[in-house]
Amino acid sequence: MDPAPFHYAKEKLGLKVTSYVPKPWTTVLTDIDSGQAEAVVGGIWCPLIYKHRAADYYAFAKVASRCPLALLSHQPMENFQWKDLEGKKVLTSGGNGASPGLFLAGVAAEGGADVSKIHFIHDFTIAMLQELFEGGFGDIIMMKADLAAQMEAKGKGFVVSDLTITGGPVPWSVYYATPETLAREDNLCGRFTQGLQMAQTWLREHDGYDCRQILARNWPKVELDKAMALVNEYCQQGMWPETVRIQEEELNRWQKFLVEGHVIDGVIPYEEIVDPRPFRYAAEKLGL
Repeated sequence: MDPAPFHYAKEKLGLKVTSYVPKPWTTVLTDIDSGQAEAVVGGIWCPLIYKHRAADYYAFAKVASRCPLALLSHQPMENFQWKDLEGKKVLTSGGNGASPGLFLAGVAAEGGADVSKIHFIHDFTIAMLQELFEGGFGDIIMMKADLAAQMEAKGKGFVVSDLTITGGPVPWSVYYATPETLAREDNLCGRFTQGLQMAQTWLREHDGYDCRQILARNWPKVELDKAMALVNEYCQQGMWPETVRIQEEELNRWQKFLVEGHVIDGVIPYEEIVDPRPFRYAAEKLGL
């Protein structure tokens, strides 16, 4: 049986949620602009970069507060420090968005590294980079933490840093929409945020085993034991905090990385990138 919040969302909140992953991923912007889709789940860097330039999108709820990636090297690097990346060729995927490279550069600089001395390679898909890395290309590759652990177990590299832990909190993955959708009279985004908050609260009170049916249904290619273990790890590592509210301090930290990466000119005020109304609605309904 599915967890109670999902039944409640369907029956009491009047929500019928469908999702899809288009190729190329940038089609999501066309779809929310045209009204084919109501919201996008993805990196908040996209609304930030588009703001005042090409389009006006607002984030309204957060679903991930950590970067679920890790660094894998060809050789062990004991007592790893961010300065150890200097002089290294670091492979970071750019095929599905700008987040990985910008985030890693920001965290490295925050940790005392001279980013100008790190040689980032980010013009290829992660599948290409992984194949090239296994063939000896580069010194370090940035990839999903669970995949990096699997490669280490197979003797194909050494995990030197799990960014879920060492990267610190940021609004890594959020829901965002157009002003028109957020202004709907039926408060669709507010009701959705209420359901999302209920689900996240439920998740924090349970474990991976309780999620097994959801995991099996949505990620059938992933071994169930590994998927359940990953849910437990993420809960312990702060992936899902108490609320889905986008925190201003975390957002400003992420923006600082984007400024340093020369993709935005300065920190954009919180109220210009986050619409607080959906979470306010959810908080009121749930007594938060």
